[in-house]
Amino acid sequence: MQTGTFIRVFIASPGDVQAERDKACHVIQTWNAAHSLSKSVLIEPVRVETHSHAVQGGHPQDLINAQLLDRCDLLLAILWSRLGTPTNTDLSGTVQEIREFAEKKGADRVLLFFCDRDISSNADLDQVQAVRSFKDSVKQEGLYIQYSSVNDFAEQFRHQLDMALNRLMESENFAVLNLEVQGKREVIFEPEANTILVLASAGNSSRISLSRMMAGHELSAGGIVLNHMGNERSEAQWEAGLDQLENIGYAEDLGYKREVFRLTKEGYKSADELWFVLLLRRIESLQHGEHDYVNMCDIRKEPFFGLVLSETLCRERLTALGELEQLELVKSDQGLAAVRLNDRSRKTIREHEWLQFTEPSSQND
Repeated sequence: MQTGTFIRVFIASPGDVQAERDKACHVIQTWNAAHSLSKSVLIEPVRVETHSHAVQGGHPQDLINAQLLDRCDLLLAILWSRLGTPTNTDLSGTVQEIREFAEKKGADRVLLFFCDRDISSNADLDQVQAVRSFKDSVKQEGLYIQYSSVNDFAEQFRHQLDMALNRLMESENFAVLNLEVQGKREVIFEPEANTILVLASAGNSSRISLSRMMAGHELSAGGIVLNHMGNERSEAQWEAGLDQLENIGYAEDLGYKREVFRLTKEGYKSADELWFVLLLRRIESLQHGEHDYVNMCDIRKEPFFGLVLSETLCRERLTALGELEQLELVKSDQGLAAVRLNDRSRKTIREHEWLQFTEPSSQND
């Protein structure tokens, strides 16, 4: 079994640099595709919108930092025309993330970028001034890089990432170190990766197809087309999900020029866990009262990501949940008839509230 090092990069920024945030993820995904197997290193981009979950008991920024910062090895911060909303301790959430991360992990693990392209005429001048003041405050320490365009940012970030990785590998001090590549439970998959796992595992064949045509790329799993062909953003998001599954050892290339993949044993194992969560969520949405039962036919009535679950597969998975004492089952002469949640299954649902999936883009066309 191959072993390797898992490195997380936290991406911090206000909302005015969304293109750079997406580009940073693309740079990381390209690095993984080129180097992860040969170097036994996998990099995961960590973003608040995909990796944090709702909790109570404090200032939102403090709760987010407690969830994510300690689990990351590098912090990428990007600023342009907005600094963000002040927190209890700092000028903005991004500034607090930079400060806390530098204090805990070291300033050399912070990659700070400032955009110097022209500011929009309707920009908030107070926010613009706040960015410039913060930039001046760190100027003497030489802790930032300037860029003029999104592509310029990508090139500079790629270079800075390589240098930061070299420093990390020399220190051998990671938030997550030497995990078994095919046995990770610390990995937080992109929502697209979760959907691919679910659809690919639903039938007798786990084939995942990636077709490259003049009009664009088409990715499908379980017979469902996932991306909007010709929409480069959609193509990139879904292919990044597939890359993550391959890099972690949950999907393998069958040797057809990276056009056909299938799930591995570990991929099927992870997919089964995802199906359990999906089915419990579906039952919760249908069970009106605590003591009500939900008919199996109602569970199958609505498709999962465009896929209608077969009666056999639905019965098998619900029976397995019953054997795990996650459901109460009602059986009839014809087999499983109805189910209802219990305290254990409700706890499972709460513990997995953070788990996200993405509806296929093609279903929205």
